[in-house]
Amino acid sequence: MAYPVTADFHTHTDSSPDSQAPVEAMCRAAVDRGLTALAITDHVEMVSFLDDGYDRLSARSYRKAVEAQQRFQGKLRIAAGVELGEPIYNMEETRRLLSTHPYDFILGSMHSLGDGQDFYFYDYSKADIPSVLDAYFQGVLELVRWGGFHSLAHLTYPLRYMPPERRPETLTPWQEVIDEIFTLMAGKGLALEINTSGLRGPIGMTSPDLTLIRRFRELGGENITLGSDAHRPEDVGAGLETAASLAIEAGFRYCCLYFEGKPERVRLV
Repeated sequence: MAYPVTADFHTHTDSSPDSQAPVEAMCRAAVDRGLTALAITDHVEMVSFLDDGYDRLSARSYRKAVEAQQRFQGKLRIAAGVELGEPIYNMEETRRLLSTHPYDFILGSMHSLGDGQDFYFYDYSKADIPSVLDAYFQGVLELVRWGGFHSLAHLTYPLRYMPPERRPETLTPWQEVIDEIFTLMAGKGLALEINTSGLRGPIGMTSPDLTLIRRFRELGGENITLGSDAHRPEDVGAGLETAASLAIEAGFRYCCLYFEGKPERVRLV
């Protein structure tokens, strides 16, 4: 028997530069779809923390999430979270941010390398794809070595922006570093996110896919989180049942929710 998935632990609001969705609208969408828990995880890109105003946006996001917790009490559990991008490139401000806001849930992510250029904006028609992925996975490895987060967001992030003819057919050339990432995560008790945004895009798959989800389990991974990466109310909760099915197929029986920084296991089967 499969249990319904009722928690979306990766969403963005208008405190993220790439979303125009009010917190209220995202929470109401969650309630309307029968969700019982939602994490507000607005972007905070540490590589450009001060230059791009993420200091101000992070404070706004946290305040709005706490206000929503009170407003939706008894209807929806809301985790005041953050998608913490590239913290390894700005550890001083990262430590300050995390000491200022007692987040329920922290997603660790790598949208860019030290230059601040998001992988979304790469010209993949000219890029040296193996070199891009070499640098990306090394960055993820450093992020995991630091380990100051709860769940690793969208492990295969750059792939979703590569045109099909340029996208590697397999990640076998990077399997050694991915295995090192997974082994470290398992040892630290870090969760792996199954991100469903790719199901709504041209790539048509979760990040990561079943092969890597299964490999994480084989290497001792125990915790996973499920997230839509919704930037609009209409995408809240999208694809979570597919993500849960992949998790079950990979050998997981639970997903995790995080409140006050502590994992709560919810049965998938």
